[in-house]
Amino acid sequence: MEKKRGFVFAIKIAFVFAGLIFGAGFASGREHLTFFLGYGVWGVVGILLAALVIGLCGVAVMDICVRHGIKDYRGFMFVVFGRKLGAVLDVVTGVFIFVLFSAMLAGAGAAGDQAFGLPFSLGAFALAALCFCVLLFDFKGIMEINTIITPILIIGAVGLGILAIFSSYTPVQEASQNVSLMPLSATVYAAYNMIPAIAVLAALQAAVPTRGVARAGGVLGGFFVAVVGLILAVALLLNLPVVANAELPMLALAGSIEPWVYYAYTAIIFLAIFTTAATNAFALIRWLEARTRFTKMQLKILICTLGVTAAHFGFSAMVSYAYTAFGFLGLFIITAIIVRFFRNK
Repeated sequence: MEKKRGFVFAIKIAFVFAGLIFGAGFASGREHLTFFLGYGVWGVVGILLAALVIGLCGVAVMDICVRHGIKDYRGFMFVVFGRKLGAVLDVVTGVFIFVLFSAMLAGAGAAGDQAFGLPFSLGAFALAALCFCVLLFDFKGIMEINTIITPILIIGAVGLGILAIFSSYTPVQEASQNVSLMPLSATVYAAYNMIPAIAVLAALQAAVPTRGVARAGGVLGGFFVAVVGLILAVALLLNLPVVANAELPMLALAGSIEPWVYYAYTAIIFLAIFTTAATNAFALIRWLEARTRFTKMQLKILICTLGVTAAHFGFSAMVSYAYTAFGFLGLFIITAIIVRFFRNK
């Protein structure tokens, strides 16, 4: 019975972990175009490398948190980097989590505009309102929506990817970027995804029964990212002329197949955006709660309001510039985490 409970919790950790990665940029294919597909077929290798780094970091973060009894992001940064440097990185991370939350709201606005011709602001506001409802249930709400929605995302993304692969006859184009830069691009991608993931995984620690369960959750989360990412990468590579200039490439690909596929995948993208936005908002509230005198309710209202405002900078711009900039910071962070993990070993 104890082993069964441990396995179930490991699956829940993996769904929360993968749910953070499966946001607007991932499910829409925008991140694939930005970080991987410029390298041609080597971009597929890049996806696998990124998933490997994400899985290893997930294992390392959970192991360090359980080993040291860490319950929040600040405590984690102090253990890994010391108090002075940890405090600086802690502040920068809080800013980035807000950028990620705003990017998810921007993705919702872009999806509503592209799919239904709705005003950008309406889509962003609707997602912020949904996130606010989930945040009312705090940690339990985040666990539940990820446990329910992440499997749907995996099935939907894999289904469209396979459908697109078997319906495509377009030859794979040559790499348009220097292939030698692919490992760096893949690692930067993994690094910026891990920044908010650390904050969420640290919050999960209190409910994790053993280090074995913590590690299993990290491994499974990385596996889910690898499988879905690989299938989407191949589908996009085989359809680059269709998706190259699209704000949401996978949605454009779905529209090239059948109308019903287009609308079904619109729902999948919105669910992906929803889980990632809500989880990032939760992490941001936990981060601000320890540093301000605002109540939880005030923070929830403030974050959702400011997020809608910041979303108007645009989804593509955030993925292309802000994500990459914070990704290089993340490189330093994940390197230190992995080194600390193996030293503990």
